[in-house]
Amino acid sequence: VSLPDSWSKFTDDNILRSQSERAASHKLRDEIEILLNATSNEMWNQFNNVNVAFTNRISETADAKNNLQAHLAKTLQEIFQTEMLIESLKKALRDKENPLKVAQTRLEERTRRPNIELCRDNPHHRLVGEVREIEDTIQKLQERLMEAENTLQTLVKTKATLEHDLSIKANSLFLDQEKCMSMRKSFPSLPRLVGYT
Repeated sequence: VSLPDSWSKFTDDNILRSQSERAASHKLRDEIEILLNATSNEMWNQFNNVNVAFTNRISETADAKNNLQAHLAKTLQEIFQTEMLIESLKKALRDKENPLKVAQTRLEERTRRPNIELCRDNPHHRLVGEVREIEDTIQKLQERLMEAENTLQTLVKTKATLEHDLSIKANSLFLDQEKCMSMRKSFPSLPRLVGYT
């Protein structure tokens, strides 16, 4: 059983405690609102920073891809020039075969002369010199041909490496530009970030 004075004091205490709790609740809601807005701003800034970094990375990858394409074009041009050099060296070697055969045949015919007719005169020395000169030229052409073929093999390997690297860069660009950036085009709205929707 309560008395009017004790009931009045109990009710006043309840009202004061209620007002105090409501004030604390209001303060807590204000702090939460400030924290959610700060978090939203941080997320927005981070979203923008990531987009800038992503765009820079895409630009760097595109530049690297363009450099690879330029290097590949230069390599293809060098391959073409090397193949043309190989063909010209093979033609030069074929062109030297007949003069060598003629000089060797003449020299062989001179060595078959009987008795005193087998003379090591000026024409004989010139034929020997001509055969040696043609053989030296053929040897040099064969060395250059071997060097050109080795260069061609190196260029073909470089071309394969460049094409592989180029396909990796193209795939990276596709993933970054088409897949990742397309997902990043929209950013959640502020009410959604704050948790109202």
